[in-house]
Amino acid sequence: MGEFIQQVFVFPTVFFSALLTFVVLYWLTTVLGVLGVDSLDSDWETDAEPAGIGGWLIKFKLDGIPLTISLSFIILVSWVFSFLAVHFIYPVLPAGWVQIAVDFWLLLLIPIVAAAIVSPFLQPLKPLFKKTKEVTFEDRIGMRVAIRTGYVNETFGEAELADGGAGLILKVRASEPNTFKRGDTSILRAYDETTNTYRLN
Repeated sequence: MGEFIQQVFVFPTVFFSALLTFVVLYWLTTVLGVLGVDSLDSDWETDAEPAGIGGWLIKFKLDGIPLTISLSFIILVSWVFSFLAVHFIYPVLPAGWVQIAVDFWLLLLIPIVAAAIVSPFLQPLKPLFKKTKEVTFEDRIGMRVAIRTGYVNETFGEAELADGGAGLILKVRASEPNTFKRGDTSILRAYDETTNTYRLN
């Protein structure tokens, strides 16, 4: 046990130990409801040239996975690899500059190897985190609807929009004279926010 504690606090493992401690505290506060899962996530998926952590994760095809989840697994695997490196490699290394050089390269290479290992396991989870765009009233303009009332005028009228589910019942209005009747189809031309109605002409 004493040897384990000693190796945990040997560089570079101590660096990943600190990060892993932060990860554990973060998920504990998330479970307790103090933080949300997305509280530390940033909108790093942009059309601009990727840079920083976001660009690094995109190279490993981890875009689309919440940043906190990707980094948590990468840090965990990095800690394991660093601990194993200290346990098996350090005993055969001469002290001094050789060990310092190995420390430096391990600190750089271990996160890259960890990301490459984690990536295939997290990529199948992308659909679970895919954000669906909320449909606004204006998004429905240009869609075809079916009239469900006997007539439509400036003060009365309803139409049904097929949305792939049970269908949406919308209030519609049209200038007179018109020939709209039950069963006819028409296009939503505009939306009036004050009356929450759609114009058919």
